[in-house]
Amino acid sequence: MSEASSFSQVSRRSLLKLRPPCASPAHIKREDLVLRIQNSDAPLVIVSAPAGYGKSTAIAQLHSQACAAAIPVAWLTLEPADNDLGRFSGYLALSLACAFPQQRHLNYESPDMSSSSAAGNSGAYQVLDALAGIESPFLLFLDDFEHITSPETIAFVIDFVSCLAYGQRVILGSRHKTGLPLGRLRVQGRLLEIEVTDLKFNSDEIRRYVNGRIKTALNDSDIQRLQQTTDGWAAALQLTTTALMNQPNPTRLLQNLSGRSKEIADYLAEDVLARLPSDHREFLLKSAVFESFCPAMCDEVFGRNDSTQMIEKTVKDNLFLQMIDADGYWYRYHPLFRDFLRSQRAAAEQFDAQLAAIHLRAARWLEGTHRGIQAVDHAIAGGDMDMAASFMANYANEFVRTGQFGVVSQWMGILPESAIQARPMLAIAGAYAMTFLHRYQDAEKLVAIIDPALTEMSEYRNELLGLRVMLGAWCDRLPEVMEVANQSVDGLENASPYVVGLIRNSVAYREIALGNYVAALGHLGIAKRALEPINAVHGLSYSQCFEGAIELLQGNVHQAHTRFAGILASIVNAGYRFTNSTAVAAAHLVEAQYELNDLDAAELLLSEYLTLIRDSCLPDHLITSYRIAARIEAIRGRTINALDILNQLQDVGDVRGIPRITAAARQDKLRLALRASDIPAGTRLLNLISSDDLWRSWRNLFPYAEDIDDPFISSVRLALVAGTAPSMIDKIHGEIRTAELHNRYRRVIRLKCLLAQAFEAARKRQQASDTLAGVLVQAQQRGLFRVIVDDAWLLKPLLESLESRPSAVSPQYLVLLIKALPSTQTIQPPSSQPHGKKAPDSNLSPRELQILRLLADGLSNKELSKKLFVTENTVETHLRRIYAKLGTKNRTQAVTFAREKQVI
Repeated sequence: MSEASSFSQVSRRSLLKLRPPCASPAHIKREDLVLRIQNSDAPLVIVSAPAGYGKSTAIAQLHSQACAAAIPVAWLTLEPADNDLGRFSGYLALSLACAFPQQRHLNYESPDMSSSSAAGNSGAYQVLDALAGIESPFLLFLDDFEHITSPETIAFVIDFVSCLAYGQRVILGSRHKTGLPLGRLRVQGRLLEIEVTDLKFNSDEIRRYVNGRIKTALNDSDIQRLQQTTDGWAAALQLTTTALMNQPNPTRLLQNLSGRSKEIADYLAEDVLARLPSDHREFLLKSAVFESFCPAMCDEVFGRNDSTQMIEKTVKDNLFLQMIDADGYWYRYHPLFRDFLRSQRAAAEQFDAQLAAIHLRAARWLEGTHRGIQAVDHAIAGGDMDMAASFMANYANEFVRTGQFGVVSQWMGILPESAIQARPMLAIAGAYAMTFLHRYQDAEKLVAIIDPALTEMSEYRNELLGLRVMLGAWCDRLPEVMEVANQSVDGLENASPYVVGLIRNSVAYREIALGNYVAALGHLGIAKRALEPINAVHGLSYSQCFEGAIELLQGNVHQAHTRFAGILASIVNAGYRFTNSTAVAAAHLVEAQYELNDLDAAELLLSEYLTLIRDSCLPDHLITSYRIAARIEAIRGRTINALDILNQLQDVGDVRGIPRITAAARQDKLRLALRASDIPAGTRLLNLISSDDLWRSWRNLFPYAEDIDDPFISSVRLALVAGTAPSMIDKIHGEIRTAELHNRYRRVIRLKCLLAQAFEAARKRQQASDTLAGVLVQAQQRGLFRVIVDDAWLLKPLLESLESRPSAVSPQYLVLLIKALPSTQTIQPPSSQPHGKKAPDSNLSPRELQILRLLADGLSNKELSKKLFVTENTVETHLRRIYAKLGTKNRTQAVTFAREKQVI
């Protein structure tokens, strides 16, 4: 991404959010408060109090002092629309780029809507990745954090804090308690909380604030009374000071103040407002309609030419108007005063009648200055849904490409159906947003309401075809999707190259599911020729990964691994480290790494990409990735963790309404139950995953994720543990013939391995040994490993018998297989299973823990860089962070310390 394009991206966002409120000469320095924050080492500081206590002022003063000390600072003022991970992370990236210009290269925008499934998370992952390369101290200020409530965004903020190095800090300002899980940070001493009692003005601060602004200085008794009546509340103090400015006898006014501070504030505000000239009062009441405003906006909307003078007078009169940009052009009222003005306006009938017109004029002006969200909000407030829909149509495509799915989905929920129906591209953008939020039924409703006459127009027809295919794939109606694609493949003469690539990829998947690999490769070749010239990385990644998947299905794991690793490296090197394309490539590479028994590499890649795979990949990728993550946990002896991962996968299937995902989770739960010799649980789970309703649409098709883990294979596993495997020998032979007929040689290897164990159960040792020997020769030649040891139910005696007699199987291969077997043929129940040592809190991020484990295995920086798909410089940065957090100087000390403290 060029610097020019980076700045064009910035220009479409509000730079006002990236600047702290401008300091007012009237503000009192909160020296004690700022010093307390500066003297703390806590990486997270939360300044929490209701409106009017001076949160923003206090942290803005901290910001100013950091700037004066040449400490890099970043600021972001949040608003309700930022409660969307894609939007939040995008603005956070821009904020960090203000402090660190070298981070302007971050690209969190997808080239088109159809490739935007990961855009919501892409910015978040890229920010975390960029953070790993920042070693200098900095302060990041997030003001008005009360608007952030979405679990995804909350989790991202916690991840961000966990990745901070020493001297790097996040300062949050919030009106109330945040939704952040803070218990662990409190225990670790990594959290500083500033609350109401800390923000209240003391008597000395009150004296300095008031006496510098009124004609007659207050005596000690007056100061004491003022402190008691306002309780140190900054908003009440400011109103009191304003009221005292022209009072010849301030003591008398103070003596008349009584009641709660909020009541006092309302009384004073009414008094101040009543004393203003009528034109000034009218300006205040009207401008309170806006969250923020500037003179040009007010002149246009209110039909006047003196807004600049009115704003200057409001500032001079100390009426809670904050300058929010360095040029003194944009302003906003303090929330408390704005709410007060709105309540006063509501009681004034003459303003109530003008309100809708004010909103609509504001909407037009804001749209003309490319402030889309604000324009939409005012159009809605003005009651003109057609205007709102037109504005939404101008921005929805861009918002989907930048991952702001929550904003677009919210718009779809507001508009009447008629407004969407007449705007096909708005409906299409809404459907993409709903799809990527996994709200598939809502997406289908949006597609269905588009005017049928419009769908026949060439400009929309192919776009809708691509959307329908993608939506069907995401909600796992793959047999239906493949048929639609197959029927459409000959009518793509006028389709865009991207749609051609998408349809060809879909038809290729159909041929793969039929076992017609030559035909599949032909379609993939056409797809690549369409997608390569337009640099459609997303579509190309599917084409290339499908080619690797064909190799893996045929059992050629080395070729598949080389293909997948090359795809992922090329995508990352092109600057797309965290996109749906990288997630797809990572999911396939993990499968190959696991098959080769490179568990460390697979675990590391999963720690980086599993969440992205969950949110931006197809069901096949979710199933294989979560299955492997759970199996690695079980292999490590962490059975409870394995079950937790499978529960997460099952929840995804249930929530999204995708039975195949739910069945996959239950299938591996069945496998764990059998390892614990729990035959009743295995039987119950087998019945659940074998339902005809679940697999009816897949008849004569072979879903990729179930190639070597399907209900039939689960039934053989159950039979081996239950002692009924001999009765299944003929069925296994039949499945082997079917798999061979469809070129599924990896499946053949697994089935023959199970067949050998069925012979062993039937006390036919010679047949068992001969069958297994033939299988192992083929498996070793192809690089297969886990396909054997993952189904070791009665395998150990057979391997040992082969080891003790001459055979064509490599002795080294046999040793590795035996070493990888469970210590017993079945594992112990979870209640007695050793779960591994619980690592104490170490402040290390998940990635840093993975790197530390690889260090313990003796990997060099170069080897680490290859596994992490990063440069050696980035590896060195990670290592320095690890050493600093552990208090060590080199890798040997770090590994030794981590082992002593049971961190690894």
